[in-house]
Amino acid sequence: MEIEAKFKVSAADLDRLAALSALGPYTLRTLAAEHQRNTYYDSADGRLAQARYGLRVRQIGHRSIITLKGPARLDENGIHHRAEFEFPGDDPNPVHWPAGPARDLAQALLLGAPVRPLLTIETTRRIIHAMRDGRDRVEICLDRGTIYAGQHQAPICELELEVLPAGSVYDLTELVNALRSLIKLTPERQSKLERGMALLQRR
Repeated sequence: MEIEAKFKVSAADLDRLAALSALGPYTLRTLAAEHQRNTYYDSADGRLAQARYGLRVRQIGHRSIITLKGPARLDENGIHHRAEFEFPGDDPNPVHWPAGPARDLAQALLLGAPVRPLLTIETTRRIIHAMRDGRDRVEICLDRGTIYAGQHQAPICELELEVLPAGSVYDLTELVNALRSLIKLTPERQSKLERGMALLQRR
């Protein structure tokens, strides 16, 4: 289960956040800055989209990660909850995935239809962990990039906070409240894939 909050922020505020060493009672530890190339896939007739699922292959240097995400549920605090399967690999065809629930689910959704690339998102991401009592509670991602969808493109400048195994929704909420006291946060209710799909529908 993925539990996260997403916000639109200004480039200047992203820079400001990158320079912080603490946020409320949380110590901030920068882990990495990485370039990501994300390619999203679906069948020609959009079977995954119809079920509100997304299939992504993410390339980070020489590593590749496959992710299958389910529909998001947005709670009263603007926090997104969704099922997520993630594992190493670069082949979007679920027939070639390791045996398990992700392969079974993707095959059930696609019913044998081949997948094809839909759109690409290039992102530069700074990853920061918020620590409390010696444990990493929440991952904070500062994202800048571009969505490329057909003949259209759109910029990305956003902040994501995702609960880590040792964290909770309480930690996420505490950090969001601390951030609100520092910068302007505009909730982003659409995923990057949803924004890319909207671009594809433009004439």
